[in-house]
Amino acid sequence: MFTTNKKKIQRYLEQKTDNNKCAFDILLLDYLDGTLKENLISIGIRKVEIRIDWLDDIKCIGIQGRYKEYYIDLQIYPNEFSVSFDLDEPDEDATYPLESKEQLYNVLFNTTKAL
Repeated sequence: MFTTNKKKIQRYLEQKTDNNKCAFDILLLDYLDGTLKENLISIGIRKVEIRIDWLDDIKCIGIQGRYKEYYIDLQIYPNEFSVSFDLDEPDEDATYPLESKEQLYNVLFNTTKAL
């Protein structure tokens, strides 16, 4: 039976209590309710495309978009995230441990303002 990624994510999150949700889980909640995209747009990122890889061996929130004339590529994994900006092809990324959703948004905000 075919199950959408959103349904798989919802089932995964239903198994978690509020006390044992990690930053990745909270970002998944933001993805499901649209807050993730809204927060990216508020930072100034436009043309936001979000793709979820939800496999047995890999879980990733993949985001592509534009900030001014720059392309952005953001990959969020359960324990880390990487972000890259470039005028042509964002392939040289900086990787950070994923500590909280606020930390992710702060890194994006600070990085975009430095461009």
